[in-house]
Amino acid sequence: MEDIKRDGVKFGNELLFQFVGEKARNVKLGHGSFVTIDFGRDTTVEVRTRKGVSWSVRGEWHLWVYMCAWRIDQNQKPFVGSNDTQELIREKLREMQGKALISATILNDAFDAKFSFSDGFELHLFSYQVTDHEQWMLFVPERKTFIAGPGTEWSYISSGDTE
Repeated sequence: MEDIKRDGVKFGNELLFQFVGEKARNVKLGHGSFVTIDFGRDTTVEVRTRKGVSWSVRGEWHLWVYMCAWRIDQNQKPFVGSNDTQELIREKLREMQGKALISATILNDAFDAKFSFSDGFELHLFSYQVTDHEQWMLFVPERKTFIAGPGTEWSYISSGDTE
C-alpha cells in the first residue's frame, strides 16, 4: 500500500518504518482481546479519564490493537489468536517480550497490517468491521496518534484527544 497523504504529511508505512529495530516491551493483554506493545524509551504521559487525571509510563511508540481480529504466527505457523482463551493469550504474549521489530507494513486500505519480529514471530491485524470502531492505534513520540479505521477512515491527532 502506498503511503497516505493529508495536508502534505505522509502516514502509513513511512510512519511504521520509524520504529523498526526497536524491541517489543510491556506486551500485554488488556480488556477482551485488546493488546498493547511498547517500543523505544519509556515516556510519561498524562491520561485523562472520567475519574480525573493520572500519569502513565509507556514506550515512546505504543501500539494498541483495539477493535480488530489478530493472530500471532511463529515460523509461519499459528501461535495464538484473538479468540483464544485469555489465559493462553497471556502465556503466549510473554514470548513476544524483547523481540525486535524487523518490519511493519499496512497491507491495504482497510488497514490490515503485518508486524514481523525476530525469532519468526509475526503479528497480523485484520479489520472485521467498517462503520463502528477503530481497528488499531499507534501513539508516536511527537505526542500524536495514528488511528486506523473504522473502515478505510484514518486520523492523525494529538494524543491528548484519544485518552
